[in-house]
Amino acid sequence: MASALSQEEENYVRMSLLLTGISPRAARVLFDHEFAPSCLDASLKKEYNKLRELQKKRIINQSQWNLLFPRFPDVPDSKTFDVTLIMILLRNLTKLTPPHGGYDRLPSSNETTPTSDLARIKYYRNFLAHLDEGKVDNITFTTAWDNVTEAISRLGGQGMKQECDDLKVKILNQTNQEIILHIKRSNDEITELKKSVESLKKANEDVTVEVNKLKLSHEDTVPWNIREQNSEILVEWKDKDKMFITTRGARHVLKCIKENSCVTIIASSGVGKTATLRQVALQMGKEGYDILLVTDPRDIVKFYNPTQKTCLLLMIYVENIL
Repeated sequence: MASALSQEEENYVRMSLLLTGISPRAARVLFDHEFAPSCLDASLKKEYNKLRELQKKRIINQSQWNLLFPRFPDVPDSKTFDVTLIMILLRNLTKLTPPHGGYDRLPSSNETTPTSDLARIKYYRNFLAHLDEGKVDNITFTTAWDNVTEAISRLGGQGMKQECDDLKVKILNQTNQEIILHIKRSNDEITELKKSVESLKKANEDVTVEVNKLKLSHEDTVPWNIREQNSEILVEWKDKDKMFITTRGARHVLKCIKENSCVTIIASSGVGKTATLRQVALQMGKEGYDILLVTDPRDIVKFYNPTQKTCLLLMIYVENIL
């Protein structure tokens, strides 16, 4: 073939023509056997409720639905159905036995039932659709061609088998060559679109994070500088708390805090008030509380946030005066 196409690109064109031109007609032979064309409209209306459920589950999309139930006076015609829609209807509205591995896997070579042949066609259509470069190597092409051709032959008869054989060796004309060039351009555009979409998603995620930060900052009752200082202190507390052994007193304080809105810890100097307070505060933090350290009672009112579970710690040290 006098063309700028490589052998792998030519293989892709031939597979495309096989799977979009001949295989749908072969699948339609089986479909028309199950749903007589003269009764197709009545058959689909009879299954309307089941088909509506499939649409609600998004197994049938809107364009497919329009083919099944066109506007009056039009009636459905299987010639307008692609392989995907044909398979949906055969899977859900007939008693045909599915392939051993289901319709979404390539059947084994010893399975030659009509449904396994449909699964073969579906498998290779999906395979072709997910090729980014529009190329099929010779080994893959030979295996795929034989599998699809045999499936078409069993479904559609010897006449369609001959069409497959002719397509494999025919000289591709300018129109056929333009198919691959169009596909290559489309794939390049799709690749660029994918990159753009990923870039936009990443940018959107970054913006969302920043917006959430701004939103939290706006809603936060605590100034950012005090929040930073508080965070540094809590980090230091976590390090010191590694050596703390939970005592009965600490458990009692935690219980009291959960049961009362205000708790005061009073004890002599050096008995462990700060260590107990630190351990209880960190435990409250693990339970979702916002831990804030304040030194002025007025800050309790100033920093109170009704939308956030908060544990405010007012630390006042009073020296004993004799």
